[in-house]
Amino acid sequence: MYMSKIKRFFQKFGLRQLYTCLAFALPALIFAGYFISKKGNILTVDLGQQYVDFLAYYQQKLFKDPSKLIYSFASGLGGSMLGTDSYYLLSPFNLLLLFFPQKFLPQGILLVISCKIGASGLSAYLVWGKKYKLAKEYVLAASLAFALCGFVVANNLNLMWLDSLVLLPWLQNAIDRLLAGKKNHLVLVTFLLWLTNFYTGYMTLLFGLLYLLVGLATNREPKARFWTYFKRSFFGSCLAGVSLWPTFLELLAGKTDADISWKLNFQFPPYQLAAKLVDGAYSFHEMSDGLPNIFISSCFTLLALLFIFNSKFNKREKLARGLLLASLVLSLSFTPLVLIWHLGQFPVWYPARFSFLVSFYALNLALENMNREPAFNLKQKVLAALLGACLSVYLAIDPNKLEFIRQDGKISTGLFLLASLLFILFIYGQHYLAGHYALLLVVSEVTVNLIFSLNAISYQENKNYAKFEENVNQATSYLAKTDSSLYRTEKSFSRSDDDPFTGNYYGITTFNSISNSSTSNLLSRLGYVHNSNSYTNQSGTLLTDAFLGVKYYLEPNYSYDGVSAAQRMPYDNLNHRADLNSYYPKKQFKQISILENKQALPVIFASQSQQKKVKFLDNNPIYNQQRLWESLGLSGQLFSKVKSQVKLTNLKVNQSTPLAFKKANSAKPASVTFILTPKTDDSYYLQLPDGFDFKTASLSVNDIFYNYESRDGQIRLVNIASQNKKTRIKVTFNLTNSTLDLTGLLFWHFNNSAFKAGIKQLKEPELKLKQTGLKISSRTFKSQKKLWITTIPYSKNWLVYDNGKRVKTSQYASSLLAFNLKGDKHQLTLVYLPVSLIAGSLISLVTLAVYLLLKKKQRI
Repeated sequence: MYMSKIKRFFQKFGLRQLYTCLAFALPALIFAGYFISKKGNILTVDLGQQYVDFLAYYQQKLFKDPSKLIYSFASGLGGSMLGTDSYYLLSPFNLLLLFFPQKFLPQGILLVISCKIGASGLSAYLVWGKKYKLAKEYVLAASLAFALCGFVVANNLNLMWLDSLVLLPWLQNAIDRLLAGKKNHLVLVTFLLWLTNFYTGYMTLLFGLLYLLVGLATNREPKARFWTYFKRSFFGSCLAGVSLWPTFLELLAGKTDADISWKLNFQFPPYQLAAKLVDGAYSFHEMSDGLPNIFISSCFTLLALLFIFNSKFNKREKLARGLLLASLVLSLSFTPLVLIWHLGQFPVWYPARFSFLVSFYALNLALENMNREPAFNLKQKVLAALLGACLSVYLAIDPNKLEFIRQDGKISTGLFLLASLLFILFIYGQHYLAGHYALLLVVSEVTVNLIFSLNAISYQENKNYAKFEENVNQATSYLAKTDSSLYRTEKSFSRSDDDPFTGNYYGITTFNSISNSSTSNLLSRLGYVHNSNSYTNQSGTLLTDAFLGVKYYLEPNYSYDGVSAAQRMPYDNLNHRADLNSYYPKKQFKQISILENKQALPVIFASQSQQKKVKFLDNNPIYNQQRLWESLGLSGQLFSKVKSQVKLTNLKVNQSTPLAFKKANSAKPASVTFILTPKTDDSYYLQLPDGFDFKTASLSVNDIFYNYESRDGQIRLVNIASQNKKTRIKVTFNLTNSTLDLTGLLFWHFNNSAFKAGIKQLKEPELKLKQTGLKISSRTFKSQKKLWITTIPYSKNWLVYDNGKRVKTSQYASSLLAFNLKGDKHQLTLVYLPVSLIAGSLISLVTLAVYLLLKKKQRI
């Protein structure tokens, strides 16, 4: 009875529709099912430390305050969001996140990624189903292998790249139709590839050009077809000017200053790629600095290579397709080609980010081979057997002893190889269930590969993100209600460098692949911990807090009154600041306390001098902060060296280098302790040398442990005392290695009284600033001071008006917006005019008008 009902359902629904639904559902459910079994915890590495924050911001601002998606002070000290939008946020799949409360954002992200993966499978199935006259089971198996290929398994966390996989089959379809002289949607697909993610969109379109050239090799009208391709690609690209032009300008301003060497060498021996055909060939190291991910299942790997002996391909076809496959594989390791595919930059983490194109083309070859060969010939079967045997021997010998190849992966790969050879040698073309066998085989192997691969890495717990979001937003919402002025907020703890986006506040920290290099340079010279594309609120001082307008500080409330253990928010990356004791306690919530910095300057203030140029030194924060102070026209030496006593435990001193130590007895614990007793209640700072790594020794101050993360080598300032007059301060380094070099370590006393006197001068007059959309305005005020400095990163897009008249702007310290005022009565208005967005929009609109006109006249 039930079987007959099921049969009638499928007859009514249709086998065709069923397979179409499976093309989406199979990869989406396999992927989502894995994470559902792991309690939905999907946040890891950059997804947990960067993208989730951008997506939270997108969720908050898209409809409530879209101007913040043009320019935002949540991005470091402030900056354009257009490049960030273009790279991270323009996927239409992100609209699904609007249906989730922010604390459930990780679950929403899981849905988005699952849908993108499902859509990739569906696109491939629909395109390949029309292109190849094969049993639907083969096409479904290939679409599944594409949707869950090695690239997707390894890079699903980089969800912004996955839209290109959805569009890639449609690009192929458009080019195929163009080559056949048929109507196509190349303009639309090109536009969408640029719009959804310009980075992988560029890679996909580059592949499209190469794919076109292969097609032209056997086309009767190559010149006419290429000209048509060029015109349509040009119009599609110009249509995307609204996002491409602003992004291009931001890349020129901040991302293209890397030192690149175009050497004619290989990044790794190409034969090692065979290791990535093994099930579960993945690990954290592979994520950061590993081999390209090219897995597509044992069955399709063998089928792709068998086209070599397929007599149904003519020599020109075989040569063109072989050259394209070879060039794609060569691009995975040959340095000049690696750089071309990655826009002239070596990828930082996530190697070979275009490897999905290798998998896609290999699957095309496999299907084309099967489409033209109803039954494999003897040469193909021998080749399959030899390839299977070679890979099996490689696994058995394991010549490179690669850490990501594990025993369970070797065993499963060996079994799937045997099953694949059984299909190629004895089943394909010889049994009516051959398609079902291949489908079951591929479903099994891609699932095993996904499980083995993702089991090799760890994930953050969603509940920790939810706790952070809830508690930080509680504090920042209170500040927004009680203080409507323009100010910055920071924290003594962090979940990520993009916390301001999730926490809905203006901070200092940021982590962004499209960052402002001049802002990064300024903050790094003032001592903030940084690397190539991030900087964080570590190593700040009273001076930097005041100068940058950090008016409020959030710190943990350790009392935990009425907070259960399950509700407690983990305080990650604690940034111990003794001088926070001098800030005024404003409000206390159950898990977070708000402190107010009375010395914080407004975002716009008057300098006591006319000096705009400040000569900073690299990696010398004490010197640079003093130069900053003096450039503002303020007097007094803020920092002075302090001597300390040294106590050694199980250590010998290097006679030529007094601060270099070695264990006397390697089997016993060793430590060095520096002791000082402050004579005042002022702040005291420890200067850590740039060679110090927290992996070589732990640091504690009066038994409070400091564990800052290591980034680019730099001098760090650690605040160790404030309000500690005549209190003994012990700074202890416990060695984890046999040696420790602290050469360059110093202690500094900060002159609080001189600092407060100087800040008082800079606060006269203290502007009351208010932000509305892309405009900042002040109340009317009186002042005869000429040079006004802002802690807003300089941009020509900022227009400054005084009493309604335009004021010429300039740069302070080669990075910040500044301007001169005349007269004594002023009312300031600053307007951010997104010129690049306006220009990009005009490019798109003009292109659309011209395209529609030409299309109407049938000239395109």
